[in-house]
Amino acid sequence: MNNKPIFDGAKLALLRARAGTTQRDLAENVGTTATMICRYEAGTCQPRLKAALRLEDAFCVGRGGLYVKVATPSTDNENVSRHEV
Repeated sequence: MNNKPIFDGAKLALLRARAGTTQRDLAENVGTTATMICRYEAGTCQPRLKAALRLEDAFCVGRGGLYVKVATPSTDNENVSRHEV
């Protein structure tokens, strides 16, 4: 199973909205396209590291601040019901 953090597009959209900037303006600021910003925010695309770093810098967010950690499935089976056949 993959435990890699996932880019938080909703957080990016919130930061951008709070800053009062458009996707186009943000894209020009970080060197990408408005289409890519839209895809990042929608969660349909993960930015490459270089783009993610520029996005974090644009909003003064610490490294990794635009990522969420992925929860791994619990190996604890206490709450799993077992049905005998």
